[in-house]
Amino acid sequence: MDNKEIQSELNQNSTEQSQPDTKAEFETWLQRLAPRLPNPRPQSLSREQHQPDFMVSCTAGDCQISFTGVLHIEGFLSAIIRSDDGTLTTGGGLIDGNIDVAAAHIDGSVIGNIRASERVVLYSEAKVAGNIIAPALSTKSGALFEGNCILHEPLEVPRREPVITDPIFHSAQTAS
Repeated sequence: MDNKEIQSELNQNSTEQSQPDTKAEFETWLQRLAPRLPNPRPQSLSREQHQPDFMVSCTAGDCQISFTGVLHIEGFLSAIIRSDDGTLTTGGGLIDGNIDVAAAHIDGSVIGNIRASERVVLYSEAKVAGNIIAPALSTKSGALFEGNCILHEPLEVPRREPVITDPIFHSAQTAS
């Protein structure tokens, strides 16, 4: 027997033997793996019952972010960021908007004013084009800052809305 005859005989034997149909078993297994939609949340829960640590509110180009705790942002964002007692940290990317927080640790780009009730730290990759108002400012080697800096005594009582006395800060805040 040569190779062609052996191959022909093998093909004939394999077609004569019937293979079990695994399609039905496979379909059942695949359905078990399919994601299931979660049960819908009860509609009786209100926002007052569960205060979020992080909230975004956007309307036609005007986004505002409010948070407590620590918020880390990387990437490109156009928004006003506020927190009475929170800390904002940034990595690479750009924030286009004003920042009003307890502490800001910037290691990316910010186009807008930064107001902090505790401190602002500009790391080596920071690029800030705007005013900084805080009781303490620290800049690391390599940081770029273009704007005015107003250092003041720490405030004892946190505030909701910033008191704007600087016309440059006010004009940049209303432009955002």
